[in-house]
Amino acid sequence: MSNSHSRVLILGGGLSGLAAAHRLQESAPGELEVRVLEASPHLGGVIRTDHIDDMLLEMGPDSMITEKPWALDLCRRLGIDQDLIPTQTRFRKTLVVRDGALLPLPEAFQMLAPAKILPFLRSPILSIPGRLRALLDIVIPRGGPPPGGDETLGSFVRRRFGKEMLQRMAQPLVGGIYTADPEKLSLATTLPRFLDLERNHRSVILGLRRQASQPTTQAASGARFNLFQAPRGGMGSLVDRLVEQLPAETIQRQTRATGIRREEDWVVTTTEGEWRADGLIVALPAPRAAEVLDEMDPALAADLASIPYASTAVAGLAYKRTDLARDPDFFGIIIPATEGSGIVAISVPSVKFEHRAPDDMVTLRVFLGGALAPTLLQKSDEELLSIAHTEVQNLLGARGEPVLQRLARWNESMPQYHAGHTLKVLGIEEKAARHEKFALAGNAYHGVGLPDAVHSGEQAADSLLARGITGRIIARKDDAR
Repeated sequence: MSNSHSRVLILGGGLSGLAAAHRLQESAPGELEVRVLEASPHLGGVIRTDHIDDMLLEMGPDSMITEKPWALDLCRRLGIDQDLIPTQTRFRKTLVVRDGALLPLPEAFQMLAPAKILPFLRSPILSIPGRLRALLDIVIPRGGPPPGGDETLGSFVRRRFGKEMLQRMAQPLVGGIYTADPEKLSLATTLPRFLDLERNHRSVILGLRRQASQPTTQAASGARFNLFQAPRGGMGSLVDRLVEQLPAETIQRQTRATGIRREEDWVVTTTEGEWRADGLIVALPAPRAAEVLDEMDPALAADLASIPYASTAVAGLAYKRTDLARDPDFFGIIIPATEGSGIVAISVPSVKFEHRAPDDMVTLRVFLGGALAPTLLQKSDEELLSIAHTEVQNLLGARGEPVLQRLARWNESMPQYHAGHTLKVLGIEEKAARHEKFALAGNAYHGVGLPDAVHSGEQAADSLLARGITGRIIARKDDAR
């Protein structure tokens, strides 16, 4: 390659980093030399698909929501959109644990509130006083913004629907997505739709009912399982396809960035030497980004370091179908923190998607830890697997040991969008914009889902392209070139 080629370094080989690399190569073929530096041997961040015999176990996310278009659009451009499969139409329901019993989530319950009143009134998930208190949302007035202007999810649900609704329904549903403490989680950042419903309709329940009556929004009521899709070969096949589309020399594994400085170009120090580039994308978790940016921009690093993270573990278990007293006829179970198990949720991939396990097997994913049970992850892998198995025994009547069990730990993997997060991110972006041909990417800023990660990486790539990156070939200082 000639010295006229522009050089871009991307720190982090998670989905955002890979999406950024693909976007750069796709947008300027033959004009850029891109390198992705990944500290571990593993690519894709929290995406990990294990194939064991004729079973497929997702140890990270198992699907992507298509309502946000970015991941689906990437799949189309990669040529794997025809390989995407939807969730199975049978058994599209979620159960909630109350005092050890499994109860179905009421029809058309949407994260924080019911869109249909009669199914909610008939559901025993809440006590009768708890149900009646929740329905007071229909008559109570709008609330004003709290001091500081950013209400937590816990505060919003408690004032609109009551304490029991928060503890028994909203917390476990939101916990299954954000693994967060609802008393700290920013409603405006995570679920702004419900603020809009209160603002526009006064009552959240009445607003949901009015929206559900409109043909254009009818499909969005209920659990919306129809919006989720996954590659037939698992989420790992998305990562594999991205890597296949990049030149072989693009990915540099086991190369951990240790510092960044700005000279005539960007200089990144790593465990494998120094790298220079014209453009730089930092697609690392915020705490890691803070570490490598601390010397170059202490103020930016401090803002990044202030974004809290939660850690989780996923236990992948497989049982003979005949060893379960209850044959799962649902997609998943959510478990309120008030149950005291430390388990966030259980999903059933062998029911949720076709071809995930033989017909005589049931596969389960048990999610442990999160912001409300951080000390649980201090236990050993064996202890966590035992806790997961015990919960399956209690809820599904498992007899004997699982025929397969695996554990994945995801330390500091889930950014917590606490109240004030939006303003904090604005400050981070303002500081980052002061640096020439520099961008941040990842799930710490504008969304935690896979589509958000793709979008963040592609936006970072587009911002560098818009700034006209130019220069020489990427090379380490000790590279003979």
